[in-house]
Amino acid sequence: MHRFAKLCIAAAAAGLGLSACNATGGATDDGSDAAEDPVYTAMSAWNACEVLDDLQPITNEMGIVGWGSITAEGGSPGNSEIGNTFDPEAIGCNGMLNLGDNEGLGAGGEIEVKIIPTESPEAAAAVFASRVSGAEGDAAEWGGAESQEFGDRWDQGTLLSWTDGAEQPNTQVIAQDGQWVLHIDLYHSTDFGIRNGNEPALAFTEDELHQWFIDTYLPSVHQTVNDTIAEAQ
Repeated sequence: MHRFAKLCIAAAAAGLGLSACNATGGATDDGSDAAEDPVYTAMSAWNACEVLDDLQPITNEMGIVGWGSITAEGGSPGNSEIGNTFDPEAIGCNGMLNLGDNEGLGAGGEIEVKIIPTESPEAAAAVFASRVSGAEGDAAEWGGAESQEFGDRWDQGTLLSWTDGAEQPNTQVIAQDGQWVLHIDLYHSTDFGIRNGNEPALAFTEDELHQWFIDTYLPSVHQTVNDTIAEAQ
């Protein structure tokens, strides 16, 4: 998770929204192999939020009550294009989120669901390895880091989780299929119900959410993305 992105919680709480955290920039160099590959060209032009149904399955599973700030109600995540400020290689559907009541306090966080197209399976494997290494580096800064590998329809996949210095659970899910990579980057408030020895205050527990990502959400995204690739060819 980008450290600067976490600072946007404060901006959102002040009513500034996510616009400053979702800027877009230039595109891939015209002379690169990726720019000449028809699958890369098609994928890089997608609106990720359209492809990913505005993250509605995640909204339902996590009980998200608002997008755009930790106090928002309703709304939807924002789309980011190739060349965006925080992850130029990826298209994404992202947003700060409001998880509602948390033992009488608010709960929020931020999620980025990113699709990284490349020119070949070999390039995608390199992207996967780089992103897993980056997530492992982030996790190593804190205690309680855990990882889980998965495959099934994916060429390779890893889920990493840890709790940061603000006691916020962090999760990154990275998976490769052929010449594209999926990268989910999430952090959110701790569940004060569980921390206080009560029933969970949030709509999910960490273990439940992690398993849902692997067993339910990722297979759905895998099917959707590959169907959309097939339609473009």
